[in-house]
Amino acid sequence: MLDEVKALRSWLHERQPDGSDFLFLSQKGGRLHRSQFFRLFRRCALIACLPPTKRHPHVLKHSLATHLVASNVNLALVGHCLGHRAIGSTMKYVGVSDSQASQAAQSALMNLY
Repeated sequence: MLDEVKALRSWLHERQPDGSDFLFLSQKGGRLHRSQFFRLFRRCALIACLPPTKRHPHVLKHSLATHLVASNVNLALVGHCLGHRAIGSTMKYVGVSDSQASQAAQSALMNLY
């Protein structure tokens, strides 16, 4: 998984020293307001040809969850990464087909013998 602390330290090391306590700055040097970030994200999503329903920052959280689940990461860890308090919130990212369930059951039974 991504080491957020390492990534943030790397960014702060590369960023020009400016005496600011803010992680991401606006063009004027102040804090980057959430509405500014939303506009930037929406513009990048448009350039990337994302559909209108996917042009919001929260889609990053859904994308992370989907990729973690697809990589068979433990659901408790996925929920922790997403900041979920209840496992039920994480379960909405889990979709199991009949063939997947059958294959998993067969594999588990074969491991018994």
